[in-house]
Amino acid sequence: MSTVTELTSREALPVTVGNCTVYCDSFKASAVRAVNEETTVSGGSVITSSALRAARLIFSGRIYNSEEPLQFLADISSPMAGGQAYTIIYRGIRYTGCILQKFELTDSCNDWTEVSLTLITYSAAEVIT
Repeated sequence: MSTVTELTSREALPVTVGNCTVYCDSFKASAVRAVNEETTVSGGSVITSSALRAARLIFSGRIYNSEEPLQFLADISSPMAGGQAYTIIYRGIRYTGCILQKFELTDSCNDWTEVSLTLITYSAAEVIT
């Protein structure tokens, strides 16, 4: 019995932070709960505290600006320095209260510049209907 796997592709989707737009090729989300585990007098373990840490959203992709390819560096300085919160919408999911924690830019002499944005948020992801 043979099966056929349909191959699909999709376009890079724009993600906007402030005045900066990145055409996202890759997205990664991660979250962690920090716990404090203590040993009891009988040698067992007990969790004494538990707290949710900020989720990290990493958007990697490209920016296109053939006239001023590094204009992104000037444009990203305000969101990076100001610490203001943004609402990010990506593929039908909305994240609110996002703060830009980190960016990386790589100019490799191509027609585009590679960018990675790391944002942090305590808000839960919302499905947009």
